[in-house]
Amino acid sequence: MPAVRDALVAGTRNFRPEDIRKVVEIGNSSLTEYYTDTLLLDLYEAWPNSFIVYTVNERIVGFIVGSKFSRTEARILLLAVDANFRRKGVGMALMNNFVEVCNRENLLSVRLEVRTDNDQAIGFYKAFGFSVISVIRAYYSDASDAYLMWKLL
Repeated sequence: MPAVRDALVAGTRNFRPEDIRKVVEIGNSSLTEYYTDTLLLDLYEAWPNSFIVYTVNERIVGFIVGSKFSRTEARILLLAVDANFRRKGVGMALMNNFVEVCNRENLLSVRLEVRTDNDQAIGFYKAFGFSVISVIRAYYSDASDAYLMWKLL
């Protein structure tokens, strides 16, 4: 498998409905909750510009999708990267692209939830400027807690 930096063509683009199978596969293999085609397509319909994929040689290796939490705040709902492409800049590229979308739409901040035991993700979000603002008890389907993280744009 080529490293992202060695790939012929790599970068972000908008999600397309025909991408759904690969996105669901990455989400369900990377995240602890279960996601369906229907749910992800509903998220896409709600805010198409916020659903972004990262491709390497036309193969989807990661994605991000958000929602508008309010008139001024976005929420990152899902961010997942194929295990073979983690720590290679894919997540950062997706986050940067998502923030660009938020800026174009005059949103002022972004929030997200992350498992309190997911140290790698928490470190990633903190490096990107997010701060933990509270704990949400029993947030996930297995009753695990989440941190609510927030970033001013």
